[in-house]
Amino acid sequence: MSFIMRILIQLNVGFSKKVFLKMKQALRPLSMHSMPRAILKILLIFMSIEMTTSCATNKNTKVSHLKSLLVQPQPPAKTQATAEITSPSNVNCNNAGASFIPHEEKAPMKSYLAMNLDFQFFSMLRLSLESELKIKLKNRGESHITVITPIEFDQVLSQKLSIQEINHLAEKMWIQRSAFKKICVGEASVVLYKQTEKTYFVVIESEQLLAIREAVQKLFVSRGGGAQDFNPKSFYPHVTLGYTLRDLHAEDGAIKNSSSCILTIQEKERF
Repeated sequence: MSFIMRILIQLNVGFSKKVFLKMKQALRPLSMHSMPRAILKILLIFMSIEMTTSCATNKNTKVSHLKSLLVQPQPPAKTQATAEITSPSNVNCNNAGASFIPHEEKAPMKSYLAMNLDFQFFSMLRLSLESELKIKLKNRGESHITVITPIEFDQVLSQKLSIQEINHLAEKMWIQRSAFKKICVGEASVVLYKQTEKTYFVVIESEQLLAIREAVQKLFVSRGGGAQDFNPKSFYPHVTLGYTLRDLHAEDGAIKNSSSCILTIQEKERF
């Protein structure tokens, strides 16, 4: 048993204390001759328990504080702050139980690809943001990361691919299990109807979601599409937290990348 656990540690497989104890209990009756079965048990425990039990723990997590930094950046910039959130790591573990949702409506701007997320975690973050900024934000009551935008599908990809084919490809690549890093809380503002409106979001990085976009481009090109017509790296993944009037998009002039950061997110390591 200790031999297998040492392998996992060398491979830098992370798991909580609760999962460690469950692994230990499961492996106790096993011998070296049943090693393949033991490894299979470990994988099943890690996938089914760590992604549900430890992530479910996050649902009861409270943001401990959201404080403005005392040191002002030079030259003057937007006030920054830190948020401490209890989580196993800065890699996504807040998606337990979120199933893939296809967006396949035939109406214009209604077909797109997204990774569906657990809303409760990001709702907690929005509430902390509202408290810090002394504002009340509108929200959709759900959370997701858009991987293929409605414009990208309607104006380019739909010429050679159906949204069903894109969804099928994404599910084959385990879109719902894609790891991502939460970089910061960003803000974008645009003047609408003579008033400044704002949107707030979590800036994301994800190699796996980028790989899905690259696979979509490859399929698009194989059907006769131009490689230059769809750039997979023109990608600004984010999770919208809330907005003052409506969500703002790239078409409005809102760029949701690290240049928009106003708050940094620091997550506590769990044992």
